Amino acid sequence: MNTSMNFDLFKESVIQILKEKLGEGYEIFTDNVQKNNGIVLNGIIIKEKDRNASPTIYAEDFYEEYKRGVSIKQIGEVIYDIFMENRYLESVDLSRFNSYEKAKGQIAYKLINYEKNWKLLQEIPHRIFYNLALVFYYVVKEPPFCGKASILVTHKHLKYWEVEEEELYRNAIKNTPLLFPPQIRNIEDVMYGLVKRETPEIGLIKDMIAQLKKELGEEFEQVPMYVLTNHQNHYGASCMLYSDVIKDFAKKMEKNLYILPSSIHEVILLPDDESQTKEELLEMVTDINRTQVEECEVLADSVYYYHKEKDYMERLC
Repeated sequence: MNTSMNFDLFKESVIQILKEKLGEGYEIFTDNVQKNNGIVLNGIIIKEKDRNASPTIYAEDFYEEYKRGVSIKQIGEVIYDIFMENRYLESVDLSRFNSYEKAKGQIAYKLINYEKNWKLLQEIPHRIFYNLALVFYYVVKEPPFCGKASILVTHKHLKYWEVEEEELYRNAIKNTPLLFPPQIRNIEDVMYGLVKRETPEIGLIKDMIAQLKKELGEEFEQVPMYVLTNHQNHYGASCMLYSDVIKDFAKKMEKNLYILPSSIHEVILLPDDESQTKEELLEMVTDINRTQVEECEVLADSVYYYHKEKDYMERLC
């Protein structure tokens, strides 16, 4: 089977198949999509002419399938099916976003890596937290997204709203724990819950636990580990900055805490029983980031530490 098309020709061929299948009433094109950590992906956009939103289907994985021998026709059929299953049946009303007074209750924050996103950070308001950046976004609660989409807040938005960054920060600090309540669970309970629900995350958690066992050896069974995230399991690493969440947990454990950033969606809390070193934990975090976490979801190759007596968090490495 011929698999010699370059990426650009591949995308053009897929678009042609989609145009033939969908017919009139659709605009189909490709666009670069800026993801976290400086990752840029090629999105195939299928836009219905009476809708202002559409799902983005990324072309890279499909191109890899093509190079492995899957035909263009088969790939076009799959993308068509994905679109039909996920197409939006109505336009989204973003009029609230045009007014800060209406939008401010839906402003939240998330944590991203500072160095990997330095270029993006020139365009958006942010606060620095060690080697991380706290950035702001608007949670799209309006149908059909209902909280499952967001708009990253830029300096241009602040200028349009005529709002200072400090006010944006205050609203985000107040809103985020309310919109995305925190939860802390034993890592084995997380594993069991994923198995019960048969969620796609089970493979990642299994691999992560396997890596932890490999790095910690016999200590893994002796040292309890906990996952801190939010109830939506989305951008949950930001929970490490919620007021009193870390403080109250350290008080409950009666120990200082290592905080291991396993992804932008969660962190691992490890009570310090003096059996680990920061070097061992850093190696573990780095290995997990390289082998188990999508590049665009990596938070940092770092270890943070919370001192319960001082009520103080620092970056160890």
